[in-house]
This record gives sequence, C-alpha cells and structure tokens, in this order.
Amino acid sequence: AITRSSLDNLASQALDPDARRFLQRAQEGVERQAAIVRAMSEASRLEAAIGAADWEQVDLAALVERCVAGYRTLYAGRKLSLQLQAGPLLLQCAPDLLAQALDKLVDNAMSLSGPDDEVAISLKRAGDGCELAVRNSGSTLPDDFRDRLFDSLVSVRANRGAEPHLGLGLYIVRLVVTAHDGQVSARNLPDGAGVEFLIRLPLP
Repeated sequence: AITRSSLDNLASQALDPDARRFLQRAQEGVERQAAIVRAMSEASRLEAAIGAADWEQVDLAALVERCVAGYRTLYAGRKLSLQLQAGPLLLQCAPDLLAQALDKLVDNAMSLSGPDDEVAISLKRAGDGCELAVRNSGSTLPDDFRDRLFDSLVSVRANRGAEPHLGLGLYIVRLVVTAHDGQVSARNLPDGAGVEFLIRLPLP
C-alpha cells in the first residue's frame, strides 16, 4: 500500500523534476484520502452522539457565557466580544451538542480572520425563538460557496495549513441545529465588514 512515508522516501531519492512533481501529487492524494476518512468518521460519531444525547432544560445565555469564558483563554490575544440580552433564555436542548456547534463556529471565525480582527458573539430573543450569532471582521464569503457552506467536505478557509481542511465543522453545526429544530445560515455583512453565521432556535 502507498503510504506517506514511502512517498517521502521515494521523493528524497528522485532527482528528476518531473518525478518529484508526480510524487508530490501522489502524496497530496494520499493525505486528502486520509483526511476524508477522518472527516467521515467524525461525522458518523456525531450522528450517533446526537441520537444518544442527554436533553435537559438549560439557560442558553449562561451556557454561551461559559463557552466564551473558555474561548478567551483558548484564543488569548484575540479580540473577542460577547453581547447577551438581559435575563435567562430557557431551552430544552442537548447542551453539550450546542456547545460543540458554537465551538465550531468560533473556530471557523478565528480561522477566517486575522490577529487584528474581531470575533463577536451575541445572543438575543427574536420572535418566538432566539438568535445566536458569530461574526468576524477581516473576510467575506465567496458568492458561489454560500449555498454549499454547510455541506460535508466543503471549505472556504483562506489560511490553509499543510493538513487538508475539509469543512466538516460547518456540517456538524448544521446537524446539531437541525436536531434542535433550528436553522443556521451565513451571510456577508454590509460594506464588506465581515461574515455572520446565525443560528435560530425555537423557544418553548
């Protein structure tokens, strides 16, 4: 079987430029296949977790506040703000799953923005439900990706590392929000001010 180590060994021995390019393409293919397998495995685990999740009534505002306290430690040095509507927002939910969805949106916002940009989180009542928004400055979404953002294995990250990123985070967000009878959407803010991801959840 072709492995990354075997391709690395071949690349170190191959002196011909064409052979090096061929081996590089093969190595990228192996890495991408491995990333797809990991992504599919993570999605399968989450779908099982949704079915087995413990549901309880929680104050969503308190949950979001606790999450943001953790983000301020995790992303120390980044501009991170929180705006909460006064009073509790009681919701029957799977709190661990909602926290995971928020984790993914904040991680996505941090990846789409730079060290001088701001990530803003807000939670408020809206009609018979509530809206949880994550906004970031410093980037906008390509128009041709907007309808596919929450599909599996789609990525719009501008700052890619060596490890392939397949956009599973937003797919996970959609799975969690759908399980809570909610909706999630994304849009560019006016005048190129940034990006907003918005979760709408019904309240009892």
